[in-house]
Amino acid sequence: MTRIMLENISKYYGSVVAVDDVSLKIDKGEFFAILGPSGCGKTTTLRIIAGFEVPDKGKVYFDDDDVTFLKPYKRNTAMVFQNYALWPHMTVYENVAYGLKIKRKELGLSDEEIKKRVDWALELVKLKGFENRYPLQLSGGQQQRVALARALVVQPRVLLLDEPLSNLDAKLRIEMREELRRLQKSLGITTIYVTHDQLEAMSMSDRIAVMNKGKVIQVGTPKELYYRPRSIFVADFLGRSSIYRGVVIEQNGYEVKVQLEDSDLILKGVAFDEKLPRKVAVVIRPEVIEIGDNSNPGDVVIKGILEFAMFTGEKIEGRLRIDGLKLLVYLPGYMDVSVGSELTVTIPWRSVVVLPFEE
Repeated sequence: MTRIMLENISKYYGSVVAVDDVSLKIDKGEFFAILGPSGCGKTTTLRIIAGFEVPDKGKVYFDDDDVTFLKPYKRNTAMVFQNYALWPHMTVYENVAYGLKIKRKELGLSDEEIKKRVDWALELVKLKGFENRYPLQLSGGQQQRVALARALVVQPRVLLLDEPLSNLDAKLRIEMREELRRLQKSLGITTIYVTHDQLEAMSMSDRIAVMNKGKVIQVGTPKELYYRPRSIFVADFLGRSSIYRGVVIEQNGYEVKVQLEDSDLILKGVAFDEKLPRKVAVVIRPEVIEIGDNSNPGDVVIKGILEFAMFTGEKIEGRLRIDGLKLLVYLPGYMDVSVGSELTVTIPWRSVVVLPFEE
């Protein structure tokens, strides 16, 4: 297992800043995700770790070794790409064995040892018996498993995954998430996973770095990022939420009262900064809102008109119109509601997040 550290990494393409002063520490055996929108710098960061790109500033360390300028093939990493990158003219066995055959002399491997490793990798990804098939004879999920076996068979120090599930259908993506997580934990290999899909990142990772415009905005566990975002960007990017502007009318430590903009509504919430500016943003996750009057001291009970409802199976995604505001709520899927009906909801104050407003 390998610990990875990025120290003030920057990468420029002409006048474009792809990665801007990024520092990260990734623990041994950790499943670490880099999450962000397209063009945020996450793939460039991964390619710098792999050695496919050289940073213009900063250092990359594997344990205590400075690998900033080390060639990719000398870092003992393995990368799985979005498009699988399998050789179409090679069988499954030949694709998986390819890296071992390239390193045969370096590792001193015999044909028998190569076969043992390939058999082990195919067993690991549940593709035993598929050795003689060609990529075009496999489903998308099976091709992705071959790409994963090819990466694992060389027993890398670090496994790098660049949006590996984006070409799969929804059901298969869920299955592969479980499979990747199982494999990573059973092998204990340090894994870095790049994605723009928040569900993938949150369901698989030990920790996540959220990036935007080349910068790391926040690093934390999935729960920390979801329930304790430190910026409007993170709150808005991870999951769904209602976000309102407001002004602070009272603050007592981490407890804050906010007058919402263009509304008579006053909400109490939790801040992570004991000295907030006057202008703030209030973030409310739909799943924390309770149906009916279930208030405790500090909670807010309000009535609204249901102006939109969408049945998704286990829940109904609804939007309430309240005092000129629109509030996203989740209702039980079995609940019999109709657009235009009045609903009473409770907003628990301890689940309301108050953040500095970002212009």
